[in-house]
Amino acid sequence: MSRLSRTRVAVVTGLTLGTASAGLLLAPAALAAPAAPSVAPSSTLAPGATFTISGAGCTQASDTDAEPMAVITPDSDEPGWGDAGPVNADGTWTLELDAPAEVGTYSYRLYCDQYTTDFQYPNVTITVTADGKPAPAPAPAAFVPGAKPNTPGIAATASSATSNVAAPGQKITKTLKGFKAFEKVTLVMHSTPVVLGTWDADANGVVTATFTLPAGTALGTHTLAYDGSDGSHFEETITLTADGKALAYTGASVALPLVAGTVLVGAGAGALVLSRRRTAGATQA
Repeated sequence: MSRLSRTRVAVVTGLTLGTASAGLLLAPAALAAPAAPSVAPSSTLAPGATFTISGAGCTQASDTDAEPMAVITPDSDEPGWGDAGPVNADGTWTLELDAPAEVGTYSYRLYCDQYTTDFQYPNVTITVTADGKPAPAPAPAAFVPGAKPNTPGIAATASSATSNVAAPGQKITKTLKGFKAFEKVTLVMHSTPVVLGTWDADANGVVTATFTLPAGTALGTHTLAYDGSDGSHFEETITLTADGKALAYTGASVALPLVAGTVLVGAGAGALVLSRRRTAGATQA
């Protein structure tokens, strides 16, 4: 790549220009916005790694015989340096550079210098990491039931299940109201996150969700979390049992023997008092 091979590159680096017009850095109003240049092999690089920036649309101006050039500078009004390279006959170009030695993020300005005019491409940004690999994405926060409040107005209006009890492998259809019109709603079952499906709300914010509870899901209480693409949120619980039926309530069978036992204890105490009175009467006689 030719480095600063033309004196007119100096205008991009903040120096003086003697041959170009005063409107050099102003893109003609008639020109469409140029496509963003591409970076290869990647926008994440190791220190000192060689990379290229390529673009298109840098053609020769009609009012000059001078050939256009592709120009690059740091993204600064006082860049301190600039570089330039030739443009192919079809307006495409490629600049080859070395990544900075220091780890960090760097942005560059790209121009098509047509000698009598000039236009700027969208900026290009690279990231320099120690190993040339992108930083791993942070782990998502653990789901905590109830940590995010339900959006007011959202409620389940119908369900194919007779209650909030079902069995693993059971297919359920639920209708919920209160979402935003045409919002995309995703249902996730927790605690081990399992995406059960995604549906679109209608114009009235009503979602009809048909899903199947995964076979093999642990029995017990789980949370169904509905999250909309526009920020809506709704949670409800569902309890899974082997047969999809609610566990029998046995509290009444405990109370009845307790009452009966209390009566028997009372009767026994009364009989004991009566027996003692009779014994005492016989002794006095």
